[in-house]
Amino acid sequence: MKIVDRQPLRASLIVSILFGAFSIVIYNFYADFRQKEFLKILKQNAISRERLLADSTNLTPEILERIQTNPEFRMKGESTGIYSINGKAIYTSSEEEQLDTTLLKKVLKKREISIHDQDQEFDQVIFLYHIPETHQEVILSAAAIDDFGRAKQERLRDLLLVGTMIAILVIILMMRFFVKMDVKPIGQIADRMEQITAHDSNKRLPEARLQDEVGQMARTFNDLLDRLEFAYTQQRNFVSYVTHELRTPLTIMQGQAEVALMKTRTNEEYRQALESVKSEVQDMIKLVNELLELVRANADAHLVDLRQVRIDDLLWQARGQLIQKKQHYEINVTFGEVPDSEDITVMGNAALLKMAFMNIMENACKYSLEPICHVLIHARRKEVEVRFSDQGTGISEDDLQHIFKPFYRSVNTHDISGHGIGLPLTKRIIEIHRGKITIESEVGHGTTIIIILPTIE
Repeated sequence: MKIVDRQPLRASLIVSILFGAFSIVIYNFYADFRQKEFLKILKQNAISRERLLADSTNLTPEILERIQTNPEFRMKGESTGIYSINGKAIYTSSEEEQLDTTLLKKVLKKREISIHDQDQEFDQVIFLYHIPETHQEVILSAAAIDDFGRAKQERLRDLLLVGTMIAILVIILMMRFFVKMDVKPIGQIADRMEQITAHDSNKRLPEARLQDEVGQMARTFNDLLDRLEFAYTQQRNFVSYVTHELRTPLTIMQGQAEVALMKTRTNEEYRQALESVKSEVQDMIKLVNELLELVRANADAHLVDLRQVRIDDLLWQARGQLIQKKQHYEINVTFGEVPDSEDITVMGNAALLKMAFMNIMENACKYSLEPICHVLIHARRKEVEVRFSDQGTGISEDDLQHIFKPFYRSVNTHDISGHGIGLPLTKRIIEIHRGKITIESEVGHGTTIIIILPTIE
């Protein structure tokens, strides 16, 4: 069953229960009120009849008979009686000469009782009455059928039933209309979602006119589609770049091997060919390692083990490892001012941060006119700033916009070995540590990379 049909039925069920309970309460309340009000009328009529009979010295028997039989003075099925304390009839409108013993005992005990006969639909009240003139007590009885009150009660019952049915019908129709209007955007969203495929992922769900939960769902889904499309594009580009980067050294190795095997060569020539193949293999291994680190850095950041580390220690370790491989590099690490140990202590992963620092130092030395990198540590309130400056040719504005994209390399760097993975990897590592990385560069005046990391509070 669809929501547009299910929700109105649920609403009608709830309304039926509420209206039914409410109607029953009203009906029972009115029935109780009607009965009590009618008993008061009967009681008053019994007293009035007793007062009339007590003053019957001025009334002739004909007048009394007319009063008793005249329908204008009597209710339907009305009967009255006056009894002594022992239950003997003093006056009755019927032939009953003795009050029932059981009723007599109840009246003498409770002073007043009421009887409701559901089958014959009549009410009766029997009570003790104190005669003002003689100061004696008698038992008065009055009974009648409240046809007028019962007619009003039945009218109220019919009105409550019809009103409840009409209310339920109106609520069902209104609920179905409003639910249909509310779920209509969901149907449109479902139709649009069926049109979205991997080859047509630029389509989005309609959300401009939706300000409720459905609109929020559409916006959230569109954001998800944006992220998936971005990830799909990145993956597609990544595979394309990796394929290109791996194909190049493999093609070179294949060409060198084919050239070496075209004719018999000397041991020195074979050695030179193998050295060239070895160099290409080492370059491929470096590329694969960088790709693995990039994939690892792009994984869930919550899985990275973070501990307290000092930034200056990591910089000196990165400097030592890099100079050990590239002895002609010159890397100078200085402080803007001597900081406290807490001012440069961060929550980080030592291996990842050291890799990021090594990538920046190596790029600074590799792309400089002189292989020199200046590192400046500056401790500030709740953060530490590290500046890496080189003496290179600088980076143009166009290149700066793409510098953090994987495999992107400036035209000026094509003659220098590299794969364009170092800076994207570094940026991701800094993001994992909730830091920021920016680049300040001017063509002809060198480049400065600025890293800001939050310190331990």
